[in-house]
Amino acid sequence: MTNQNKFPEKVEFARKLHGHIGPYLVLGLKMGDAAIKALNINDIERLHLRSMVYVPLNPPFSCLLDGIQVSTTCTVGNQRLQIKNAKTIRATFFTHETAKKAKITLTQQLSERLLQKQKQNQLDEQFAWEIAETPEDKLFNITLE
Repeated sequence: MTNQNKFPEKVEFARKLHGHIGPYLVLGLKMGDAAIKALNINDIERLHLRSMVYVPLNPPFSCLLDGIQVSTTCTVGNQRLQIKNAKTIRATFFTHETAKKAKITLTQQLSERLLQKQKQNQLDEQFAWEIAETPEDKLFNITLE
């Protein structure tokens, strides 16, 4: 079974943690998965993964943080998830062991779509599953350092 085939299971786990499925929760899941893939880290290295996430610190935007916690094991509790209040969403994922960094931002197209859906009061589970099925390159700009 590929990682993509396991994604619905990850979404269901995130639903239990977070309380519901929404687009920002799913974006957090996909962002974390994209970082792990971009950094090409294994399960052991993943335990050393750290993240700095810039996000508006109010729902629905901050729901992204729960998705990142589920997909990466970077949590507030283990202090590997650092959070900064910001107007736009972006994140940096890194390990000290490998000195690799992945900087992730939302694509302009996705940002515009999220704003449109918010104005239409359609940040719902249906839109979340649409995001879940969207390829990472349509959601994120990823820069490796």
